This record gives sequence, structure tokens and C-alpha cells, in this order.
Amino acid sequence: MKRIFLLQLLVLSFTQLIPAQTPKLTGAFAASFGIVADSKGNLFVTGLNGKIIKITPEGKAELFAGGARMGKDGTGKEAGFTDTEGIAIDADDNLYVADGQRIRKISPAAVVTTIAGTKVAGLRDGDRTTAAFWNIENIAIDNSGTIYVTDYAQAGASTGEYCIRKITADGYVTTIKNGDSMLVLKYPRGLGCDAEGNLYVNASVSHCIKKISPSGVITTIAGQCDKTKFNSVYKEGDIKTAVLTCPSGMAIAENGDIYITDSRLQRIIKIANNKVTTVAGTGKFNFSGNPAGAAEPGYADGKALTARFDSPNGIAFDSNGNLYIIDRSNSNNSYIRKLSPDGMVTTFCKHEWNPKTSQYEEVE
Repeated sequence: MKRIFLLQLLVLSFTQLIPAQTPKLTGAFAASFGIVADSKGNLFVTGLNGKIIKITPEGKAELFAGGARMGKDGTGKEAGFTDTEGIAIDADDNLYVADGQRIRKISPAAVVTTIAGTKVAGLRDGDRTTAAFWNIENIAIDNSGTIYVTDYAQAGASTGEYCIRKITADGYVTTIKNGDSMLVLKYPRGLGCDAEGNLYVNASVSHCIKKISPSGVITTIAGQCDKTKFNSVYKEGDIKTAVLTCPSGMAIAENGDIYITDSRLQRIIKIANNKVTTVAGTGKFNFSGNPAGAAEPGYADGKALTARFDSPNGIAFDSNGNLYIIDRSNSNNSYIRKLSPDGMVTTFCKHEWNPKTSQYEEVE
């Protein structure tokens, strides 16, 4: 018995000498979806981990909110999310997250509250406490506090049909119409609002970008909407003749220029001055797997037009004009790339899955 007691003391003494290890999964992000930047230069990222990850201006990731029971309101790690996808931010640095059937608001102090939606899925307009959503994916907020989200147009959305829901600042939910009928889009991706309150939508499968004015007028600002189903081969130039392939993430610069990612072309594209141009990314086109073509993915920092990307997705500007890009969004290894105003692409922060530790870990 004395030997066992002495052995236990030796084990206890030895373990006390080993420094405590902080679980690396806590500050990691995987298969990231949305990204925004606050007024202090912090980034906030959503992904498959059901958490909101904060990335400091120094490029260090840490848990900001999430990890508790799904759907639970609370502060920081005491709050829980169900399906974190799109994310938006207002002028006061409040975050808004598309979380399954509900919209969650997160204050700068990491206080999480549910501001619209219920536990029961559906497509029902009305007051935010009774309105219902099927499954919210993308989200944007304008200067007046009006929130826009993409939602399934029907249960399951097996057809890829989505609608756009509008939540006013006083909390009333409506569904945007195209004439007398509900506006239906096939697999819409990024959303963005400009200073005038116009909403822009990446209609990815339709290969174009839609604009919806505050009064509900719908127009096409770039791309050839539904002109071709499979052969939408990317073409730069005048917005009237330019062809888009798969517009994905969206960010709008202070001057109103629209930037999008294309997860199939591996490029960052700008729509400005009535022209469509590539501002970052390259890679040979390969038409063997898809008649519309797809550029070869890659990973390389450097000058913008020689940099390589792999399924770029969400993008966001900071107050200094840097554009942050979620890269490798189709894998467990999510990188945050940075396109600076001087035209250089660098890797700002990245995490990869380590099979030896079964955790997502930061990679230098």
C-alpha cells in the first residue's frame, strides 16, 4: 500500500511539472464561410465549428463566442450556435450571424442574443418574435439597420431555390417580391449593401449580380443572368458584355466599388466604372470537368495577379482598405489571405487539421 501511495505522489508531482495545454481547437476555424472587420481592425469569422472566431490585427485567432448548448443566448463561450454561416457588422461593431432558423446579434462585449426567428422552421413574415425562417445562409445590414438574409424558398430547398427576407430596424420581417410573386434566386451567395441602401446579391448559378433598390426595383449590374446554363465562361470588360462564372463572396469598398470572389475561377474580381476586371488570382482554365471551365487551384502569395487561391469565399474590407479573403473554404484547412492596397497578397492567418493531435492548429 505504501508503494502505491508513493507511486501516486510521484505521478502527481511529475504532472504538476508539465505546463497546462490550452485546447488548440478553441481558437481554430475550419471550412470558414463569412468574415467581417470591426473598427479596431479585428476580424470575425464563421465556419463549420459553430463558433465565432476573432482574429486580432496581429493575426492571432481566439474564441469570441460559442461552444455552449445549441441556440443558447449568453456571453462569449456561454452562448451556443446551431449553424453559423453568414456574418455582418454594423457601424457600432455589433455582429449579426445567420444561424440556421434564427438571426443572432453579438455585441462588442460578446453578448449573444436572438433578434429574429423561432425554433420552428418555416416561411412566415411578421413581427421578428413570430416570423419564421427555413434556413438562413447569407446576411447583410445597411446603414439604417435593415437586415437582409437569404433563406430557403421552400422546405429543404432541394431545388436550390432561395428567397430574400428583409428585417427592418424595428423588427418586422417581409419577403422580397419580384412583381406580385416572391423573388426566387438559384443558390445566391454573397450579399452587400452600399451607402445608398441598395442591396447586391451574387446569383451564383445564374452567373450574375443583382441589385435591389430600397424601393424594390430589381436590376442586373454585371453578368449575363441565366443566358447560359452550363457555358458561362468568364469574360472581363464592359458590364453589358462581361460574363461571370460563379460569383461567391462580396464586399463593397467605401467608394462603392464591388469586389467578389469566384470560387471556381480562383480569382478576386472588381466591378467598377462599368467594367469587370480581375484584381487578384490566376491559374489555367480547365474545361475537362465542367463546360464552363474552372481555374487550377493553388496557393501562392505575391503580386496580386500572380497570387494563387483555392476556392476563395467570404471577403471583407477593413478601415485601411485591406481586403481579407477566406481561402481554402472547401476544405478543413482555412486560410485568411490579405490583399493590401499596394497590390500584394499575403497570408494573414491560417489553421490546418493535425491528424496527430486531432485538432485544428495554427500554422506559421
